[in-house]
Amino acid sequence: MTQKITTNELKATFDYEAIQENYRFYQLETSEKFIKSGAAFLDLVEDSFVRSIVFASGKKFYLMTTAKDVEKRMVFQAVQKYEGSEHLSIKELNAENMDKHILLQLFFNSLSNPEHDAYSYNNLTGKLLCYNSAWQKKDSDGNMIQLDCIEVKVTKEMCLQLSAHRMTALSQKSRMQFGKRKIHDYPQYEIAYHHHTLKRVSKEKLNKPTNLIQKPIGNEKSSITFFDFSDYDKFTCSKNGVLYNFMNLVEKQFSGYFSIEFLTYENPKILSVKKTELKLSKEMVQKQLLKTGINVIDEVQSSTSNSFLQDLCQELQNRIPGLDCSIGKRLSKRKVNIRYIHDKDYYGEDDPYKASTGEVVVQHITEENFQHDVNTSVETILKELVIKNDLKQGKISLVDWRKYEFDSDWIFGIEIDEEYYFMKIHPDGTFDVEKMQYDLFNASEYNRYMDYFSADGSVEGLVKDAVGNINIIKKTTMHTLPEMTEIGDALKKASETKKFYGEEWTRLLRIAVLKTDNQKVIDKLEEIISTLQAKKQYDKKDIFKLLKGDTIKKFVVDSIFEDEGILLFAYLRNKEKREKYFSGVIDINYFQKNDTTAHFCVGKIGEGMKEKLERASVIREVQAEDDSKLIFEELLPLMGVDFVKLGMLTVIPFPFKYLREYARTI
Repeated sequence: MTQKITTNELKATFDYEAIQENYRFYQLETSEKFIKSGAAFLDLVEDSFVRSIVFASGKKFYLMTTAKDVEKRMVFQAVQKYEGSEHLSIKELNAENMDKHILLQLFFNSLSNPEHDAYSYNNLTGKLLCYNSAWQKKDSDGNMIQLDCIEVKVTKEMCLQLSAHRMTALSQKSRMQFGKRKIHDYPQYEIAYHHHTLKRVSKEKLNKPTNLIQKPIGNEKSSITFFDFSDYDKFTCSKNGVLYNFMNLVEKQFSGYFSIEFLTYENPKILSVKKTELKLSKEMVQKQLLKTGINVIDEVQSSTSNSFLQDLCQELQNRIPGLDCSIGKRLSKRKVNIRYIHDKDYYGEDDPYKASTGEVVVQHITEENFQHDVNTSVETILKELVIKNDLKQGKISLVDWRKYEFDSDWIFGIEIDEEYYFMKIHPDGTFDVEKMQYDLFNASEYNRYMDYFSADGSVEGLVKDAVGNINIIKKTTMHTLPEMTEIGDALKKASETKKFYGEEWTRLLRIAVLKTDNQKVIDKLEEIISTLQAKKQYDKKDIFKLLKGDTIKKFVVDSIFEDEGILLFAYLRNKEKREKYFSGVIDINYFQKNDTTAHFCVGKIGEGMKEKLERASVIREVQAEDDSKLIFEELLPLMGVDFVKLGMLTVIPFPFKYLREYARTI
């Protein structure tokens, strides 16, 4: 089976003749410095000929109108009804000469909502916001106080992005935090409940407690799961469920004007990581800490802090039998240290985080945050201690560097706040790390390396081999996608209610019996058949519950689907289905575009994967510089570790974690 990676890059093909026959397009530009994001003319709610508006930022926005009986003069008059429009000028555009991402976004923003659909699509302030009624949060009286929604956006690179936002009712304004942008600067919206669309409120309805503005409470962030295939209902509440519905709706409404598809890359190099391999780094952590011991310091000095730290020491010793862990009064140079303090807000200017600790190894934990997730926190602390001790000792010990079989040095470099840090790792795992500055008068090889870091911050890192090949890692707006159409179709089919009389289910199970020589399966099916009443109705769930054990379940599911097209359950997590549906969103993936450019992405560990993926797998670009060869493929194993973010593979080679830690401690 040929494996492929599907990305969020769009390929669009337009029928410009059909588009121009039915639609008109206009660009409006202000003579002011910029258009405010909440400008009233970005929501033209009164004019039926206006189909959609697109605005991101800057001085311009775009309108799409119907073609019949619409003139430029009418469009301009419609806009001039609104405050701030006196600075605008208008120009009609030909669809064929427009940027593809703007043209596509105008069509997307004009989507109409099908009746009885789970989603509502809304063109607000030049953006497309979609919400599912399941994303509402209500108070104890049943009043909606918050609504999560997804912005569907086509980037100028023709990537389709889904970004989560949170709207909050004005009844909660005392819990919101406002800076330079005051509450009256936010456009206010209400839900038209008869068709579930969001619309801008009229002046007469401003400031009602039920009105919504696009702002969270405090430091909250909207969080909508990237992908959940537990069942069809959970799938529809995830970003990929939105995308599945969105793509079907776009095809249904606009197939006469354009077609779109996601770009795919075939035959990527895939590096699968087994969970047993990750346990090795955990053993390495324990081995190193048994050598150093841990010194815990109480700088909170509360009535409960000593008791808490005694329990912490006991927990650490339970995890690492034989560990020398004790509570001390001052930092130790011999042991590694855990320092129990308050968070930064408590101290103000006198911040202990900034205090010089010389050559000691210190990991801070705070009273305010540490106990939220103790299990994860402890594991993270132990690994952070070992990394910091490695920096002190000048040798990697979290993994055995020699297992990568590098026979020469590698250099890794990063830029943080216009300062540069480089790490040279030798074949035995020892390393040199230092902070470098650009020196015009003393040219060095590092000056040249610094030149590769761009002013826009898009370069995340640099790697160099002993031969002199240099590759840089850059951020992109791309991410991978599961095969959501096939997955969505399967989940939808599995969710369909199917009821048959017992005699019909008996017929289907007897057909399954004839397909196997496995006597245990045959005996079990005969036992189930004997319990079914001929004239009693059973639905799919009833039958599925009678099947015990994965082997018989999968066999019967496949048999009934093959004969009747009825899907009792969507099995999606076995090795075959992972390779078919989830390439790119699991494990480590690398695909080369040409001799100087490649892409890579790192997802969840495929082995034993769960039915939920919280985040997309971001695609990064690798570029070979100055006639260099692509060498990054050799470094793929350096992302097969989980100690940068616990339980997740690291998204760039782990030496960059050492560099970031070094930058924080000097």
